[in-house]
Amino acid sequence: MENLLGKSISGETGSLFVTPQLFDRVVASDRSLICIETPRGAEILAQFRHFAVRSGNSIYAWNESDGIASLRESEVMVPGSVRLPEALRYIQGSMHFGVYLFHELSAQLRFSPARAQVLGLLRQIGRGKNMGGAVRKVVLIDAQISFSDGVDELFERLRDEPGSGRRLRLRDGRWVT
Repeated sequence: MENLLGKSISGETGSLFVTPQLFDRVVASDRSLICIETPRGAEILAQFRHFAVRSGNSIYAWNESDGIASLRESEVMVPGSVRLPEALRYIQGSMHFGVYLFHELSAQLRFSPARAQVLGLLRQIGRGKNMGGAVRKVVLIDAQISFSDGVDELFERLRDEPGSGRRLRLRDGRWVT
């Protein structure tokens, strides 16, 4: 079977990780920092994009060229969020609900002069400093996430283990896990 993009879809080719249940778990978490450890980060980011469009939820992703951008409406970007410290300050000070995704952040920070500043902001976000009342979650997506420096213990860790027996199946005309 093929989808609208001409790509094959079946339970055999890939497993769905980003589901309404996963999103609810992220939002309901006691922690503001979530890490998803996965060997297929780009695919998980694409699944989040698809989920954001279908569900209408406020999900954003950061990248070095655009800063923070909405996954639901690709033309919506946050001005002044290209540099990582400014993006984290924006999240920290925002009064709006949002789930903010950062893909392969640990590699980008490895040799960054802003590493100490970013880790300090992650610690503040993880401890709920200056976060106000709105739910805002910072989700890091990478193969392995380890910062030490007092940040690692602030994360809720989720693991994506593709091929671990979760398969897509068709129910009432929709693919479900």
